[in-house]
Amino acid sequence: MIRRLCVALVLALLASACALSSDAPAPAAAVEAEEGFSPLFNGRDLTGWAYGPGGPSGEGYRVRPDKDGAVIYCTEHDGGNLFTEQQYDDFILRFEFKLTPAANNGIAIRSPMEGRITYDGIEIQVLDDTHEQHAHIRPAQHHGSVYDVVPAKPGHLKPVGEWNQEEIIARGSRITVKLNGVTIVDKDLATITNQRTLAKHPGIKRQTGHIGFLGHGAAVEFRNLRIKPL
Repeated sequence: MIRRLCVALVLALLASACALSSDAPAPAAAVEAEEGFSPLFNGRDLTGWAYGPGGPSGEGYRVRPDKDGAVIYCTEHDGGNLFTEQQYDDFILRFEFKLTPAANNGIAIRSPMEGRITYDGIEIQVLDDTHEQHAHIRPAQHHGSVYDVVPAKPGHLKPVGEWNQEEIIARGSRITVKLNGVTIVDKDLATITNQRTLAKHPGIKRQTGHIGFLGHGAAVEFRNLRIKPL
């Protein structure tokens, strides 16, 4: 009888421990990983965002609900240059994106809202560089590149139609891009001395500006945008 009671007590304690474990908060490391981040849009509409001169292309960017976070998207007929109204200097930007075949877009950072955004600001390339249409692009045109300036390491995009995770870190003159957990760009822009590059891309010296989407007539989706000022 005593043995049965002991076994029953042990089983009860184990069941209780399992129940407590399932309700326990996430490990501190997981919580701290997102500490200091805040959403970059409200999940309902584009309040806090504005188009550059000329306005949207077609219907522009739109928002729709999604079980894993509201989605900002554009179609092949819609888009334009859409910017945060707020400006940022040093930051960590995290987001997810999903491409369609041959899709082309861009993430503007430290950018003005007008002018030649790719050159007067900084553009981080968003591209389905696996598509045959882009088979002969230059190294600094691959996805994640500081467009036309710093080549990204190719080969780390998920198959078209799947969600990718990306992180862009701007800290002083150093720009780091991580795609699906892999660092594909890590470059101190202050080390660029080629005079033709500097003349063509004065924006790489900018220390503050807007974050934006640079549409190029392709269907692209973004979600879970969040930012941490540094």
